[in-house]
Amino acid sequence: MNEVLKWLSAYSPAIVLLLSLGAAFIFILKFVTEKTIANAFDRYKKTLELKLEKRSNFEEKILLDRYLVIRELQTKIGTVMTNLNRIRHGATVEGFEVNNDIVPLTEVFELLAVNKYLITDKFHSILWQQAHIALQFSNETDAYQQKQLEEKYLALLQEFYTEMNAMFQLEKIKWEA
Repeated sequence: MNEVLKWLSAYSPAIVLLLSLGAAFIFILKFVTEKTIANAFDRYKKTLELKLEKRSNFEEKILLDRYLVIRELQTKIGTVMTNLNRIRHGATVEGFEVNNDIVPLTEVFELLAVNKYLITDKFHSILWQQAHIALQFSNETDAYQQKQLEEKYLALLQEFYTEMNAMFQLEKIKWEA
């Protein structure tokens, strides 16, 4: 306001009016420009947040699917090994073997082939080796060789647990009230 009074004492009212209009125009232009930039930035920020949220949801879904498939495969292989031990000790397991084919083991190999990229190379390698050990174990008649295969299987099982913890950090999950 003081500036306008100084202008009135130094310049004619027409020039002061033009200067005031110019200052108002600059103020309005600055305000509109700031608002436009802020709105554009907010739109960009919202778009980026939505993309990140979609990606995060996708990654969460993949991790959950990966965990479930890996757990299912490990469970099936463990069941096969348990049933092979039962058979080795004289028990019978209905529907386990059909025409010299171990039905659940065939399913494991199929699931490994279908889910290779979902479960990662490391898990695929561990589970593939375990399934092959189960297959070798089923065909082995020598007790010493069976014991060697069991030891390989158990070593791979430990590697599996280590990899599960590294991938999913299961040991860090704790219940806190």
